[in-house]
Amino acid sequence: MDQQKLDRAIGRRLKTLRTQAGMTLNELAGRSGVSRAMIGRVERAQSSATAALLNKLCAALDVTLSDVVALAEKPPERLVRLADQPHWRDPDSGYRRRHASPPDAASGIEIIVVDLPAGARVSYSPWGRNAFTQQLLMLEGAVCVHIDAKTVRLRDGDCLDFDVMRAVTFENETRQDARYVIITRRGTSYGKM
Repeated sequence: MDQQKLDRAIGRRLKTLRTQAGMTLNELAGRSGVSRAMIGRVERAQSSATAALLNKLCAALDVTLSDVVALAEKPPERLVRLADQPHWRDPDSGYRRRHASPPDAASGIEIIVVDLPAGARVSYSPWGRNAFTQQLLMLEGAVCVHIDAKTVRLRDGDCLDFDVMRAVTFENETRQDARYVIITRRGTSYGKM
């Protein structure tokens, strides 16, 4: 799916989630910290949303970014072939994510493959509600994960277990692209890193 079609699908999905939650644009703006105008532009696909902006909207709507991106592309299936796995690129950082697991998998597990370009940095605000734990498994390269004031440096094969109740930043301080997998299980409670 090309970027314009994906932006339209994400916009429709966000609008559907907002209306299903019974929220107006003003209410979602208040809960997310994203301006009403920006939410409207994203819903109408007049603007490509960044990872940070989508994260704020998802947190306010009590859904994951994967719910928005993967379900915007196609209905749930048990098997998703590589060629059919939804992918998305952050227009600001170049960060790319591919939703490897089937959307709404019965296991409740989501597997996301992330490519973080050299020098890129992606930050997420803490989730206020419906937080979850996740694991990051480094496949190639190196990434620094900043969770509040703590920094963890990960290299090939390292695995970090963490929650989204605190601000998290993924940073590639190297000169080569990094690839890692994020594994999330829905319904898990959060803990301390």
